[in-house]
Amino acid sequence: MKITDAVRILCGSCLTYGLTLQPTLAQTDTSQSGAGKSSGRLEEIVVTAQRREESLQQTPLAVSAITTEDIEQRGMVDVSRLTAFVPNLTTTTTPGSTSSSTIAIRAIGNGDPILTSDSPVAIYFDGVVIGRQAGASFDPLALGRVEVLRGPQGTLYGRNTIGGAVNLVTAKPSDDFGFRQKFSIGSWNQWQSRTSIDTGEWGESGVRSKLVYIRREQDGYVDNRNTPGDLDPGAFELDAFRVALSFDRGGAFRADYAFDHNDRDGVPAAWQATATNSTVQRLWNASPTYGGRAPQVSSKRFDSLYLNADDANTDKVDGNTLVLEFDFNDETMLRSLTGYREWSQTTRNGAMDGQNGIRALTVSPAAFAPPYPFIPTGVKEINLFTAGVSPRSQHQVSQEFDLIGDLGERLNYVAGLFYFRERSHEYSQQFMYIALPPPFPAAAAPTQGTIEYVHESESQAVFAQATYDFTDQLSFTGGMRYTKDTKELEQAAPFRRNLDKDFSHFDWSATLDYKLNDVMMAYARAATGYKAGGMNARSFNDGYDPEELTSFELGMKSELLDQRLRLNGALFYVDHQDMQLQQFVAGARGALSNTVNAGEAEYTGIELEFQALLTDSLTFSGSVGYIDRQFNKFLIVDPGTNQTVDVANVAHFTYSAKETANAALQYDLPRFSFGQVSARLEYNYRSEVYFQPTTVGTPLNESIKGDGRGLLDARLTLAEVAVGSATASFSLWGRNLTDEE
Repeated sequence: MKITDAVRILCGSCLTYGLTLQPTLAQTDTSQSGAGKSSGRLEEIVVTAQRREESLQQTPLAVSAITTEDIEQRGMVDVSRLTAFVPNLTTTTTPGSTSSSTIAIRAIGNGDPILTSDSPVAIYFDGVVIGRQAGASFDPLALGRVEVLRGPQGTLYGRNTIGGAVNLVTAKPSDDFGFRQKFSIGSWNQWQSRTSIDTGEWGESGVRSKLVYIRREQDGYVDNRNTPGDLDPGAFELDAFRVALSFDRGGAFRADYAFDHNDRDGVPAAWQATATNSTVQRLWNASPTYGGRAPQVSSKRFDSLYLNADDANTDKVDGNTLVLEFDFNDETMLRSLTGYREWSQTTRNGAMDGQNGIRALTVSPAAFAPPYPFIPTGVKEINLFTAGVSPRSQHQVSQEFDLIGDLGERLNYVAGLFYFRERSHEYSQQFMYIALPPPFPAAAAPTQGTIEYVHESESQAVFAQATYDFTDQLSFTGGMRYTKDTKELEQAAPFRRNLDKDFSHFDWSATLDYKLNDVMMAYARAATGYKAGGMNARSFNDGYDPEELTSFELGMKSELLDQRLRLNGALFYVDHQDMQLQQFVAGARGALSNTVNAGEAEYTGIELEFQALLTDSLTFSGSVGYIDRQFNKFLIVDPGTNQTVDVANVAHFTYSAKETANAALQYDLPRFSFGQVSARLEYNYRSEVYFQPTTVGTPLNESIKGDGRGLLDARLTLAEVAVGSATASFSLWGRNLTDEE
């Protein structure tokens, strides 16, 4: 959008109207409102990063907590909005998808969306692990808090957390009846209705329930000249609901069950050609001579494009979560976490070259093989790369038992068993036209490929962690976990094969923390992490081994100036071994690739988070992250020479930023008789992001990287407006007001 559009949004087209109806004596949960103030002090934030409730400031981990108020102020609906709110974290929507995000923490992430490839950052939803990053950007609806754990979490969270873990924590049903209705309208014909009903306790049964329903629609934000606005890139329709039941009569037994459903139809983000090689450019430039459109190529974003008219995704997510807790006594509790989730997606006709209406002379694919005959097959409208109708699905079941307790006054512990099993399926067709180089005339030859497979994965683990307080100031926390993984791949295309792999690993962690006084704590932590090995359905080889990582961290947490300043920081060093990298197959001239353990890296970084009450009305908060990233080994086969080369000195870390920063000012005016007025201004920044690691095989890598960008957001809210015995709030907000690309 242009700057004038940003002004228009701020002045009214992004009006958010929220009406909250609840009994005037209903209690609110202040423990989740970290930006709030009580008696001129910052309020305590409670997290469950170590599987038990504890204060954020007393948790010796690099963990960020995004509270209920933060979620509302930032308009956050899923994990794709976490970028720059948390230091050294970057999220990127996966290309060609409307519901998948790549998350990188401390420069560790994975941009490959194939269902046989694990992400090194795990996402948890109310304690249940989400097995795939595909489909992970669903709306959790009753989101009450987000916890981001940075660094390896191999002890309590297990495999595939070498970068960290993201915990999505929903709000439980309330003790009292409550009704909340929120309406929003905005640019690109965006509108939303969100309804939340708390029944309160059903008589004296101990049962409470919460129902949340959301309907959200938006037109696309890039104009496809071949479609109406509701089919432009970025357009979507979402229907979602969640039903939660909670049982607690104050006795030894408690239970929570929730079912969530997301149904999303959308158009992926626009594909735009930012750079081409001379062979492709020659082919496209010939299009007008055949009655076709001229090519659309630019490093600047187009406001409108000619794209295919039927590119769309459909995603469905269903989830079941059951949490049972039983207190043996005041010191010991047994918790059971059971999860079952299903995800399915259908993508349709994704043309990925950013062109529509290109016409070219086509020839027989015989031109690829000796004696390289040039056999014309006519002038046709072509796309260089198109994905056909491609269904994908995944379902999973997980079970965890946690024994949580205290032994005496100085020792507390968590011990548990974990089981996870998933099955995924993908059928995908790709249709390609390959531009022929000189001395051939400007022409293209067709080829196609198919991927079809069923993948099964099973993981079992036993783990324990304990904290011993030597004194009231000095404590030690030690943890360990043993994991056994089994993976099976039954593939029909492009290779017909049956593969299976077994892996096992032992992880440990050790933390020493020291409370310098009542308001300051320092800690030192060492921990290992493990990313499972497996099989890549696109690779020519029969599998790869796990990645291993060891991290060392020094941290500090403090609440100063009579709890008016919260300042947390961490320094870290990470040694990363046996990295799983894509490598070309020697002799294939770049036509085939393998996933191999061919990389080593180290990371050194710093993180700082702060929140300050400058006055009783003005809050200043923010974060800064910096990582010095270095490959020590990055082996790859150069398709031009078929020689293995080490490109460690010039390779880039993908889907992650070297620097992140965030700063926010919120001013709460003195309360008026008609309500509470607050204003918020926020700026977040991330440096450049690469999407491919090297120019070997991707010679235009520098041209297609994502430049650094800073986004300015603003919000004006009138809250606590009395409407009978209920309250209402009104907000006016805008995102990216300076029109950054």
